[in-house]
Amino acid sequence: MKVAVYYNNHDVRVEERPIPQPKSGEILVQTKACGVCVADTMEWYLTPRAPLTLGHEPSGLIEAVGSGVTNFKVGDRVVVHHHVPCLVCEHCRRGNFTMCTTFRTTHIHPGGFSEFFTASALHVERDTLILPDHVSFEAGTLVEPLACVIHAIRKAGIKAGDSVALIGTGTMGLMFIECLRYWGVRDLVVYEVLDWRIKKAKEFGAKEVLIPDNNPEKEAERLCAILKSNGADKVIIAAKDIRAMKLGLRLANKGGTVTFFATPQPDEFVELYPSFIFFNEITITSTYSADHLDTRMALKLIASGDVSADKIISHKYPLEKLSDAILQTASRHESLKCVIEFE
Repeated sequence: MKVAVYYNNHDVRVEERPIPQPKSGEILVQTKACGVCVADTMEWYLTPRAPLTLGHEPSGLIEAVGSGVTNFKVGDRVVVHHHVPCLVCEHCRRGNFTMCTTFRTTHIHPGGFSEFFTASALHVERDTLILPDHVSFEAGTLVEPLACVIHAIRKAGIKAGDSVALIGTGTMGLMFIECLRYWGVRDLVVYEVLDWRIKKAKEFGAKEVLIPDNNPEKEAERLCAILKSNGADKVIIAAKDIRAMKLGLRLANKGGTVTFFATPQPDEFVELYPSFIFFNEITITSTYSADHLDTRMALKLIASGDVSADKIISHKYPLEKLSDAILQTASRHESLKCVIEFE
């Protein structure tokens, strides 16, 4: 089988390897599509561990099942989440599944950017989902990233009637717009600096899309005037730019919540003023990945059409062009979700 091996964003080599065979409780999946995540472009994070095979947003057909597998069969169309929790550790008992050690160490093998991959017994038991016939394999690749959006909405405690400020309208930002509307959010103010993304945000249902002022204090004043309040009840920072994070910290209403969703480089930081946090009772939180509850909700929203999966996918590439897909994703050119398609 063909396997893409990552060395850096410009150097991805396709190798031939034997097709793995599923062990007891496992499944072998023939990959049909796999999305390219922004995390697949972060060289500072990936190159120290290279060479490696990436791809954590796959969908495909079950090619073979190991002994003991009864809930799936050969030919089933599936989406497999790459991480699964143990369900019994201290983090899982608190509902913090993404902090579970098992969650962090479980993976599909060798990865979604290969013609076939195996999923462990834990994956099969806890987070392998049947893809409805009317949902394309390409749309199925959005289950994982959409689940991350849902995880953030839940972690922020967003509820119907909340006012929300969303910073950043890349792929994830657009899914936030549709999800927030599904959640019952009507007072949504979106921030974006790129013209083509501003247009996309409006296409996806955002009514108020602003280019932020360089001065966070001035922008906070403008937001307060729009919302007729002291700020947004919930702020979601879906951009990895430090300036966006500084802005987000200033936009929260008294008693509000600021959620860090995007990943800056490890040495980047923002200044924090504890007095401001204290007197305004601001909650600062963050989210990492998504769990087995989020993926089920994500598939439901894609299958129902509440999230426009097919509109989010902008570019499709063969496996041999994975480096091009990574570079396209890393750029800020006019593209949303890049997907690798398999024959």
